Amino acid sequence: MFFRLIVFACCLSTFLGAHPHVFIDTKVNVLPEKIVLTWSFDEMSSAMLMDDYDKNKNKKLDPDEVAFMEKDHFRTLEPYTYFTHMSDGKDEFDLKRIIEFNASFENKKLIYTFAIPKPKFKKYELRFYDAEMYVALIVKKEWLHCSDGIKCKVESYDADFYYAYKVVVQE
Repeated sequence: MFFRLIVFACCLSTFLGAHPHVFIDTKVNVLPEKIVLTWSFDEMSSAMLMDDYDKNKNKKLDPDEVAFMEKDHFRTLEPYTYFTHMSDGKDEFDLKRIIEFNASFENKKLIYTFAIPKPKFKKYELRFYDAEMYVALIVKKEWLHCSDGIKCKVESYDADFYYAYKVVVQE
């Protein structure tokens, strides 16, 4: 009985230690030619990142600081597919290409804006999650915009103990 209690306590402590450290509000704009994502970091993460990347400490990101932030911070998320996964409803595909990256600092929050090419499917899902549970990407209905003729909706879903949202797109 004592051994079972020790094993249970170890498993519980591992589960409780896995929680998000970074919270990102995710806005999704589905356009005819691309999908634009806007990440708004929580204030604590924003302050730490700005302290690291706003080299001249003018509380804004200059073009050279944006370029360095893209290379040094944003592009390092490529192995995690930028926490964005596409699905045709059966298979899930990792995001491999990002275009039009920009970063800014607004109202004490770091904002990343970038675009991804649209998939070839007429119906698909964009799934937002971090399987390691360090980053929580939150998508709300009011943060979703779809161009005329494109139907979209936001859903949360059970993704084995981590935060997960998906946007279902029907063209």
